[in-house]
Amino acid sequence: MKANRTASCTIWGIMIIFFLVAGPAKAEVKPMDPAKIQDIKKLLDLIRLEEVVMLGAESALERLFPILKKATAQNNQAVSETVFAILKGTTLSLVKRQISGKGGLMDRVVPLYDKHYTQDEIQSLIRFYETPLGKKVSALRPQIAKEGMVVAEEWIKFLEPLLVQALARSLEKEGYVIVKTPAK
Repeated sequence: MKANRTASCTIWGIMIIFFLVAGPAKAEVKPMDPAKIQDIKKLLDLIRLEEVVMLGAESALERLFPILKKATAQNNQAVSETVFAILKGTTLSLVKRQISGKGGLMDRVVPLYDKHYTQDEIQSLIRFYETPLGKKVSALRPQIAKEGMVVAEEWIKFLEPLLVQALARSLEKEGYVIVKTPAK
């Protein structure tokens, strides 16, 4: 029974990660110029899309595992660090393979670039990312993304009580009371 709950939590956790990383599938596929596809994939490589996605997946796992650990602890289930290491390794390995695999993230992102950029614009971006400044932008992108996730989490923690107070005041002005104060 306990193993089933642990497996269920794990499966749900992994499914959440895939929904976060993969996003919705594109319904309509229009034919694209093979040369443009090749250029877009070169650009995605230059901007280190895979590395940024992998950092996002690792960050999602780091946020998910404490939740899973807490849930399993509440059910008096001991799940070793080894189990979480196996889950993390398997998940990251699968995500990495699915980024560039057939029907993977790259195949889903290429049509977005095709939709929003012309062939000339893609080639201009490639030329930029091959310059010293472009290489620096690309090299720093994963680190800035990683640091940005920390900044965003800290900002959300800062913003949350302010938002709760602002919402409570706005609702009180309209006659709604969210938190009742005890009678004295």
